Amino acid sequence: MMIEEHIKEAISLRYMELIAADSGYKTASSYPDYGTDLEIKEVGFRPNNDKKRYLETGRELKLQLKATTEASISYEGNDIKYDLKSDTYNDLIQRKNSKTPLILILFILPLSKDEWLSISDKELIIKKCAYWFIPDNSDSTNNSSTIRISINKENNLIKKDTLNFLFEKYS
Repeated sequence: MMIEEHIKEAISLRYMELIAADSGYKTASSYPDYGTDLEIKEVGFRPNNDKKRYLETGRELKLQLKATTEASISYEGNDIKYDLKSDTYNDLIQRKNSKTPLILILFILPLSKDEWLSISDKELIIKKCAYWFIPDNSDSTNNSSTIRISINKENNLIKKDTLNFLFEKYS
């Protein structure tokens, strides 16, 4: 049986893959990963003998996924506070101004594992939600373990159109 951390990671990965698929994007993940857990690739087409030939456009998003429960976050007004590992934060900083910045996706699950996933003949429900984050500043941290990040709940909530927005802004 998988450990709980791996179950959280698997659910968060599939959550983002489902959102990408619903928006018409292709996904790819690799093992071992070196900071990029998921790539989301734009698919386009070109005319080819009265047909459409589909192909990757070359635009992509690179995501670092973190999965946690509500016990590991706190709320301050409209912001979520989360203690991110310093090494992960510095990875985000290093890639911030590159052609494809690394985007953190923080997936938050309910406290009780029994609430994470619900399946019936009418629906598949994955609780709770995910948020995206790119650091505002460009200074790495010297902290040895974690750095507290702040994510706006309203502006950074992953919704059906979020990937389109992120492609326009960061790809």
